[in-house]
Amino acid sequence: MTDIWDPSIPEHKAIAHQIELGNGIPEMRPLSMAREALKTVGFQIEHEEDLAARPDPIPWYYPLEGDIRKAQTIWDYFTVWRMSWSGMLVSHTAIRMMELIGLVPKGTYDVGESLKVAADSLVRSGQQKVWSILSFARRKFADDYYCVALHAHVPGRKPETQQLRWNP
Repeated sequence: MTDIWDPSIPEHKAIAHQIELGNGIPEMRPLSMAREALKTVGFQIEHEEDLAARPDPIPWYYPLEGDIRKAQTIWDYFTVWRMSWSGMLVSHTAIRMMELIGLVPKGTYDVGESLKVAADSLVRSGQQKVWSILSFARRKFADDYYCVALHAHVPGRKPETQQLRWNP
């Protein structure tokens, strides 16, 4: 969750809960905790940026919005349509029918419903800027830079990160 996220605001708390529920994440944590975790394991954050906060006419969550006007390529039209009300009606009805006749396992439709909750909450979180998928930090080792893409933290385990070699 970004620094804008405030757990005392009911809407923010509901968005975090729906992201957790829809994506199977045990607990969303604020970015400040991720920063502290990086410092705890020896990172000195030289540069941190939320790439989603950059001025861009089309937001990162546009494929989940279902707004066909934001499609940028031919493939985008299909991707965005799937998340529109008509696309979800067609796909979820088809999945429901396939489940009823045994082409897909029982529970497939329910997973789709859970993913709809996830998509809706991610769009709302992006619109309110309380969650971002694109946060990273950088630390210099000798002549190389390593970027750390921040991922969810599971209680009782080390924070999960992905190190990427990057030379500016």
